[in-house]
Amino acid sequence: METINDKNLNEIEILVDKLNEKKFRAKQIYKQIHNNKINDFFEMTDIPLNLREKLSLEYCFSRVKKIHEYDSKLDGTKKYLFELNDGNVIETVFMPYKKRNTLCISTQVGCAMGCKFCASTKNGFIRNLTSSELIEQTYEIERINGDISNIVIMGIGEPFYNYDNLVKYIKIITDKNGRNLSHRSITVSTSGIVEKIYEMANENLDVNLAVSLHFSNDELRRKYMPIGKKYSIEEIVEACDYYFKNTGRRVSYEYMIISGVNDTDKDAFNLHKLFFGKNILINLITLNPIKEFKNYKSDLISTNNFANKLTKLGLNVSIRKSMGKDINASCGQLRNKYEEKNGI
Repeated sequence: METINDKNLNEIEILVDKLNEKKFRAKQIYKQIHNNKINDFFEMTDIPLNLREKLSLEYCFSRVKKIHEYDSKLDGTKKYLFELNDGNVIETVFMPYKKRNTLCISTQVGCAMGCKFCASTKNGFIRNLTSSELIEQTYEIERINGDISNIVIMGIGEPFYNYDNLVKYIKIITDKNGRNLSHRSITVSTSGIVEKIYEMANENLDVNLAVSLHFSNDELRRKYMPIGKKYSIEEIVEACDYYFKNTGRRVSYEYMIISGVNDTDKDAFNLHKLFFGKNILINLITLNPIKEFKNYKSDLISTNNFANKLTKLGLNVSIRKSMGKDINASCGQLRNKYEEKNGI
C-alpha cells in the first residue's frame, strides 16, 4: 500500500482529485499529517468519514514502534529504539538544550561505511529508510516530547547514500504549508560523498553541512575510514568550498580525537594548511569507545590541548558537548546491544 505522509501538497491534491473529492480537502489532510502529526485517517475528524474510509483503503503511514526509551540522568537526553514495520530496529536521540530541542535521526538501518571507530557499522548495512519512515521517526519523537527546533541527520547511516529519500524528507519537513521547519535548523552529516555534496549544493535547500573528516591526511584517513580510498581530503574540501559558495552556509568538519593518532603537531599544521582563511568550523569530538576499538582512547584533556593548538594557528574551533554518556547515546551502541541480546 502506498504511503501518504511523504507526499507533498501537490501530490495530495492529485490523489484527492482521483478520489473525486474537492481540492480543499488536500490542505486539510496535509495539515492533519504535518501540523497535527496525525498518522491515522480515522483521527482526522474534520474530514468526512467516507473520505477517510477511501483513503484508508489505498494509503497508509509507515509506523515506528517504540520498543525502548533510555533517559539520561546527566543532561535529559533521551535515546529511543524504534521498530519498523519489517522488524528492523533504528536509533533516534532527543537532546534538550536551554534554548532548543534537538533531534538526531538515522537514515539507514545499519551502515556500510566501515569506519573502524564507529559502532553504527559493526553489524553491516540492511537497507535505506524511506522518506515516510524519516518523517514518522521525526513526528513520533515530537508526539512524545513536544516540538523540536533543530534536526541533525547524524544518526546511523550515510545520509548521502540515501540521497533521494533524504531530499524528499527535507523538502516535506520544511514546507511552509506543513511542518515549516527552517532549512537552517537542519544539519546533514556525511563522511564525504563528493558528488552528493555538489548535488546538495544545487538543491536550493541551504541546510547546514557537517563532514566527518577525523584525520588530517589521506594515509591515516584511508586506514580508519574506507571511504578515504574513494575520495581524497582535497576533493572533499573543494566540494565543501563549492557548497559554501552556493549556499552561504558554513561547513563544519567533525574531528574525533584519537590520542596519539590524529592530534599531533603535524595534524594541527595539516589542518591549518587545509583551512586557514576559510569560513569553516572544526568541531572536535572526544572518542566514544567501543569494544572493537578498545585500544584507542581520548579524553577531554587531549581534546582541549588539540583545540588550543588549532586556535593558536588561527582556526575556528569548537568542542562538541557529549550528550547522554550514561545511556550510550552515541550512534549504534544501543542497537548493537539490542540485536546481540535478541539474537538478531
